[in-house]
Amino acid sequence: MMTFYAAVGSYRIRKEDGRLVPYIQKLGRLHPISIPEFVIWTTLLWEVMTYRELKNLFEKQMEHFNGPAPDFDMLLNMLKKRKLIACGLGYSGSDALYNMLSDAFVIPYHIAGGRKAWSVLKLWVKGSITITDAHRLLKSPKTTEDEARVINLIEQTPLSTSEIICCFAKNLQDVSTADKVISGIYAAESDDQESIANAQKNDKHRDAVLEAISNLYLQRRVLLELA
Repeated sequence: MMTFYAAVGSYRIRKEDGRLVPYIQKLGRLHPISIPEFVIWTTLLWEVMTYRELKNLFEKQMEHFNGPAPDFDMLLNMLKKRKLIACGLGYSGSDALYNMLSDAFVIPYHIAGGRKAWSVLKLWVKGSITITDAHRLLKSPKTTEDEARVINLIEQTPLSTSEIICCFAKNLQDVSTADKVISGIYAAESDDQESIANAQKNDKHRDAVLEAISNLYLQRRVLLELA
């Protein structure tokens, strides 16, 4: 069996009583989070990791934490319970990835070109990256046909991974209104998110969509949300 983890939402840092406090923003709402939890969450942001990979990185970062080491499993379970991280279990990597992403909404993430360039420049000036690395980071990643199709769909409306697979299967291009989403994806009266997720689990387009969404996530071009 395999288990994969990924971060849900985005982070916000607020100044409160003269100190910086981290929050996770999910579906427009700010969720308070402890520093050890934030370490787990930031380790997973735009990454997909196994339990062992995540625990090893967490323990390495906690070596510099003042006070007794927090219990990793307890923190991880709390983050899962609050749906601040996504988790998927499966007999294969593809099944685990689908179970992690099937109910997750895929949200476009745009970073201003000037802000990105300034961040890369600061890393280069500090000597953290080479000029070759800086050039690579500033280049826009090539977009595959499937990735472009996913982006086109989610730019119109937030869709879960299983809904995106359904769009591929039915060759849906226009999901710009709620009526079009319902008539195209939820055509049967009995259709709901759970039935769509179950129906798309073995669809022939599943792996292609999973690869496209995973690549976009790892390239920092989308975020994941869980209701």
